[in-house]
Amino acid sequence: MRLELANPRYPDRELRERVSELISYARYAGIDLGALRKAIDTAKLDPGNIGLDMRFGGRLILEVDQKTADLVHQVVQMYPVFTSWDIKTTVAKSGNAGKPSTKKKKETLMATAKKAAAKKPAAKKAAAKKPAAKKAAVKKPAAKKAAAKKPAAKKAAAKKPAGK
Repeated sequence: MRLELANPRYPDRELRERVSELISYARYAGIDLGALRKAIDTAKLDPGNIGLDMRFGGRLILEVDQKTADLVHQVVQMYPVFTSWDIKTTVAKSGNAGKPSTKKKKETLMATAKKAAAKKPAAKKAAAKKPAAKKAAVKKPAAKKAAAKKPAAKKAAAKKPAGK
């Protein structure tokens, strides 16, 4: 998850310190946000507008898991101190962009199972027709060979002298 925290009241350079206050408030509430501390250390600061001698209006971009993001939203709702914070949560794009999700995998499996089930009756009918067609095809050449041998046998018998 990608968590974006912004507060236009504070300069950009103080955002990390102010976000760490969120961890203190969470601790008082009995919520452990240890994962957020690590995320703050590795967070990217997106600078905002330039003020007189400090930048204001920037945002801190954190990479956290779903559980931590939910806990942050819970703490923000508990304490009115954080009402001035603009918090956005988005799903971060990862390296699994080419892989389908598990829901899509299940849908694909179900679709292939339905197609296979639909093909089975048609395949059984075709399989039932194939042996009959093969038998008929087998009989025809054999009948042709037998019919071809009979005239040859008659001709050979006609050529033989009758007395011998």
